[in-house]
Amino acid sequence: MQPPAIEETANQPLRFPFPMREFGKKTIVKRAFKPKWFSQWGWLHYDSCHDRAFCFICVKAVTTGKLCTTSGNIKDSAFIYAGFSNWKDATVAFPSHEKSDTHKKAVEMVVTLPETTRDVGELLSLAHADEKAANRQCLVTIAENLRFLAKQGIALRGDDDEKECNFMQLIKLRAIHQPELLKWLERKTYKYTSPEIQNEIITIMALNVLRDIASSIQNARFFTLMADEVTDAANQTQVAICFRSVDDNFNCSEEFIGLYVVESIGSDRIVHILKDTMTRMNLSIANCRGQCYDGAANMAGHRSGVAAQILSVESRATYTHCYGHALNLAASDSIKKNKILRDTLDAAFEISKLLKYSPKRDAIFNRLKDELAPSTSGFRTLCPTRWTVRAASLQSILDNYEVFQVLWEEIKDDITDSEIKARVIGVEATMRNFNFLFGLLIGECILKHTDKLYKIQP
Repeated sequence: MQPPAIEETANQPLRFPFPMREFGKKTIVKRAFKPKWFSQWGWLHYDSCHDRAFCFICVKAVTTGKLCTTSGNIKDSAFIYAGFSNWKDATVAFPSHEKSDTHKKAVEMVVTLPETTRDVGELLSLAHADEKAANRQCLVTIAENLRFLAKQGIALRGDDDEKECNFMQLIKLRAIHQPELLKWLERKTYKYTSPEIQNEIITIMALNVLRDIASSIQNARFFTLMADEVTDAANQTQVAICFRSVDDNFNCSEEFIGLYVVESIGSDRIVHILKDTMTRMNLSIANCRGQCYDGAANMAGHRSGVAAQILSVESRATYTHCYGHALNLAASDSIKKNKILRDTLDAAFEISKLLKYSPKRDAIFNRLKDELAPSTSGFRTLCPTRWTVRAASLQSILDNYEVFQVLWEEIKDDITDSEIKARVIGVEATMRNFNFLFGLLIGECILKHTDKLYKIQP
């Protein structure tokens, strides 16, 4: 007799209509196979056609040649050849077969040995795959750390030992829950933590962000060019470039693309930069419907300005003087024509320099504020260039008016520098003048409206 043909997995139907069998001579009892037996004895294999149960593991061992026996010389041969169907004694026969030497040997040959002994090539391949997966996870963690530090604007490296920099300390922190990172750092080569690799990974991330921005602008189709030049703290002139677009839901977005370091800010040079940026982002100048710059001659000049040169290529790229810049100029020209407001802002700027350029005077001011006006906010420095963000500074002087008067009285006798002392006495006298207080009130009232207007998206 041959064992039945079985599939790769045991047949264990739970909702099969198991047929009833009659047992007994005098008292006939009907019984059927119970599905719950599958969970009790996982090796059971049910033959739906003949209503019989087999041992899947033993049958597998015999059919694959791992267990050499015949139906006549093996105990519990019913579970291998004929099939078991005496459901009345099933709860006794099943445990008995499970404890038999035949079943134990079959389990050893079919289940235990294949899990513990494998081909050398297979083991090497699996070990190599595990190593690749672990290395990949470590590299992903390094990239995640770089993304976090870059997104939060935190410096990656310091001036001293690189092992103590923010980047390495973050890796060590994450290694608490990822011990393989510590083994990774112990490697002598291919750690991918050098400054060059860090810069390369960040560059890849930055380019991916730019690709996403370019894709969104391409989907919107039409766009507006925005550019402005500025000199940074390193005395380098840079051109900031932005694109403005509107999506299908009429949501307006302005995307900052980057900074170009230039030697000159001539109109020809800026036009070349704008065209180069559009080329790199796969944007056609034919889809440009607007330009937004300041009113400088190199940008807004009628003959050879940037706006005029772009218009000569695409006549639909309408030039608009930057609303924020125009508002700033309007506020500046209007206030400078009024002597009281002009003198008030000059005095407020002088207060900013006297206070914020001296840690000692700043500390005394904070102490006096905690004593005399603890509920008010601190002093806000007056911005020397942007007129549309000055309301908060004027309001902070009004809120701390008494604190400033006490401050000048307390520090003027201790100042040894004659120039600084003269400036303090001058500011003190100005703050006692009615025109200064009146200028603060009027200036704050006017500029707070320009602050709100400046923040509105056109």
